[in-house]
Amino acid sequence: MSMSESLTKKIKANKAQTLKIDIRSFGFDPAHSSRELKTRGIADTEVIDYKFMFETSYDAMLLTDKNGVIVSCNKRAVSFFGYDDLETLEGLTLHALIAGTTDAFIAEIVKTMQEGRYTRIQAFASKRDETFVAVEIIARGTKEGNSDYLCLLIRDVHDSRKAEQTLLSAFHAMDNTDSGIGITDLEGWIVYANRKMLSMLGEGDESKVIGQNLILWFEEEEVIQPMLNAINSGRKWNSEKKVDHEDGTRYLQISAVPDINEDEHILGMVFSIVDITDRRRAEKAEIKLEREMLKIETLSEACHAIGQPATVLLTGLEMLHDSPEMDPESSREISDMCYKAVLELRERLKTMNDARLSVGTPGHNES
Repeated sequence: MSMSESLTKKIKANKAQTLKIDIRSFGFDPAHSSRELKTRGIADTEVIDYKFMFETSYDAMLLTDKNGVIVSCNKRAVSFFGYDDLETLEGLTLHALIAGTTDAFIAEIVKTMQEGRYTRIQAFASKRDETFVAVEIIARGTKEGNSDYLCLLIRDVHDSRKAEQTLLSAFHAMDNTDSGIGITDLEGWIVYANRKMLSMLGEGDESKVIGQNLILWFEEEEVIQPMLNAINSGRKWNSEKKVDHEDGTRYLQISAVPDINEDEHILGMVFSIVDITDRRRAEKAEIKLEREMLKIETLSEACHAIGQPATVLLTGLEMLHDSPEMDPESSREISDMCYKAVLELRERLKTMNDARLSVGTPGHNES
């Protein structure tokens, strides 16, 4: 990706037409961040348009007296707070523009200013349309030493606050999930583990997990290498592992996905471990129940299959036994009926036996 394409990707324009550019990826090395301080004098300071600098600085700039009454502001402040012109904004107090402002709070800011220090404030700005936006404020004096006026440099941090809140919510969700979740580098060294993972691998002791390699818990050839090979190729990986535990055999489901930064470079992997022992036991119990139900159904069908000819046979034999004076022709008909019932019963028993033998063959063994 060229530098111009990277700049195009990173630049975002807001309503104030401010370009935000992140140049950290353009070769800056934090390990060699020292820079020689060089100053350069300006021959003619009149070329500097201080009013222009004031009007276009920050998302808003306010000048107030020591009571928090606004005595001046820049044009961007008018637009930022949603007012029509400078006159409608000047004369208001910070109470109307910054949510939660009190006289005691303003007095504390003024006290800090008189000590030659500045105050960094995280707050919500109240706009004219009664909406709120997260802001960061730097409050300081207007000159060195004791100052009669307070300068507020206001920056809109609404987007970054939303991103921070989203990350915080994701962190809480990940830290409280029932799945063990961790992050490693490309060599399997653990740099983060949630509480469940700490409990599963280190009995809740962070020092036993963070900074350790996955090879302490998993086989290199069976788990580690296949997992890292998939991650380095940009693919996800998952497997199940049977482990011996003091409480008996347990089953773990291990999954991993690449940890990718905004430039789509693979930094490591995010892996999860889920104890699926209860699920496997439930699945086995369900399979066993299905087999028992199948046996009962098969037995019911068998009883129905042999019931009819057996009933005919028993009925015929009872008639022959209880009627010795029966005429020869009727006796022969009943005998033929009993014989057919015996043949039918034998055939059905043979079919059932063949089915039983086929189930018992090696190709049909139960797992």
